[in-house]
Amino acid sequence: MANNQTMNAQPKFRGTEGVNRYLYDQLWKLCAGPLFDLPKIGEEVYYFPQGNIEQLVASANDNLCQLKPIFDISSRIHCNVISIKLKVETNTDEVYAKVSLLPCSPEVEITFPNDNNEQNIKYFTKVLTASDIGPHGDFILFKKDAIECLPPLDMSQLIPSQEIVAKDLHDHVWKFKHTFRGTPKRHLFTSGWKEFVKGKSLAVGDSFVFLRYIHFVILYLLCFLIFCILSIFCSRGENGESRVGIRKTSHQQSDMSSSVISKESMHHGFIASASNAIHTKCMFDVFYKPKSSKFIVNCDKFLDAVNMKFNTSSRFTMKFEGHDFNEIIYSGTIVKMEDFSIYWKGSEWRNLQVQWDEAATIPRPNKVSLWEIEPLIPSSNILKSVIQNNKRQREINEFGPIISKPDYNDQMVQSTKENSTTNASSSFRLFGVDLTASSKARDVLEPLESYQKNKTSEIFEEENLDQTQAVTSLTEIQRKELSFTTSSTKVHMEGVTRTVDLTVFDGYNHMIVELEKLFNIEGKLHMHSQWKLTFKDHEGDMMLVGDDPWPKFCNIVKEIVISSK
Repeated sequence: MANNQTMNAQPKFRGTEGVNRYLYDQLWKLCAGPLFDLPKIGEEVYYFPQGNIEQLVASANDNLCQLKPIFDISSRIHCNVISIKLKVETNTDEVYAKVSLLPCSPEVEITFPNDNNEQNIKYFTKVLTASDIGPHGDFILFKKDAIECLPPLDMSQLIPSQEIVAKDLHDHVWKFKHTFRGTPKRHLFTSGWKEFVKGKSLAVGDSFVFLRYIHFVILYLLCFLIFCILSIFCSRGENGESRVGIRKTSHQQSDMSSSVISKESMHHGFIASASNAIHTKCMFDVFYKPKSSKFIVNCDKFLDAVNMKFNTSSRFTMKFEGHDFNEIIYSGTIVKMEDFSIYWKGSEWRNLQVQWDEAATIPRPNKVSLWEIEPLIPSSNILKSVIQNNKRQREINEFGPIISKPDYNDQMVQSTKENSTTNASSSFRLFGVDLTASSKARDVLEPLESYQKNKTSEIFEEENLDQTQAVTSLTEIQRKELSFTTSSTKVHMEGVTRTVDLTVFDGYNHMIVELEKLFNIEGKLHMHSQWKLTFKDHEGDMMLVGDDPWPKFCNIVKEIVISSK
């Protein structure tokens, strides 16, 4: 590339693609998950080749990650993001991104398009339950999702229904019949849903993603009532384009070594490509998967993490994705800081060895990178800050904005002025005190000092009281938020009763796995071919497990029943 050459970065959306491109990208991001940190076009990033190697072997194989690189290449490469292509694997529906990077150089000027193509979309995701993918089951939609994301039904019909047409990331068209029926009445996907489940090879724990673009039609109506008024009405279009996608559970992710990413990356030799790009000032491509470690990191985020100055014994928190695709935060302690590989000296890649505070049902690394974690703020510091703020507020309310000693100079001037108008010749004052007055009168400042001492004593007494009240208040809040945790939940199966604590589970999948172990029926509840899982709510009604969001289920369940079909 010639010196001082200007390069244009690829825009996110081309004019000819418009809404379709935007909907594809939004659906792709929903399928990737909220914790996937996809870089943006135009960003300055650091690329870590070690992380790219780790992605290729699927399971963070230390032996491969520690191999000596065949090229002399830095452990951290400063790059610009030139283009991003969002892709999906044909057989597995796994999403991945092809990111084009250009090593930063003062000799190359890069211009990026100023593209603002935000559209009005509505979406929802739902983790599939046994009833959703059963041989006779329909897909049950939450009422809120159906109302917000689907076109409105004609409730004047005996059985309100409509056809929903949606495309997936492969541009394949799927048709679902949306009905409102049953006792109690529910929003369902009936016809077309079984074909979708079979075509995508869905299982319990997978997630269904639905996205809809809402058209807005602007109508200008000229109304002659009293005055001529130009009115603008916005109405939701009935033909809004819809998209559908899926997210597979972690245990169903395909082996990285057999994926498209692995084949393409191994073929081109990404290390060689990166090394060549640095010397020739040209672009190189990397493939980035949501489940991989973050080896493309925003420069500002990296520098912020460095400035945190983590060291041995530092406490931290880290975000993970649970079995039901919910966000889970675990805490731990840094126990050691060392190079992950002897051939990558001084690399920040996974150079922190950590120890976790508690066990988990999801895999967690024992070595992490500093930009993946956040410092842990002790709860005691938060409580202390609240108490100090309360104390400052009381001081302002009782003594005014500033508590200070009296200004004797001001008193002297004021007293002198007052005395000059009354009896200037009969008194002698020093610093505002009448030297001719009696000793009792001379101690005019004592009541003010005594008043301050009493108030100061009251402050410390109230501070102790507030501290106790603050702790009590925090305890009450936690008790209200976790009201269902104070009692255990009974589980019945053919005359056998066990007790479980729902607070130790992070979702339906985790609970089902533990119930299978508890009753020695491993794998049979997930297969939903022999056993049915129901529960009794606080009103005594029997409901199917999995039809409600997990937090709501935990709050309304009274007992769980495992019965044969």
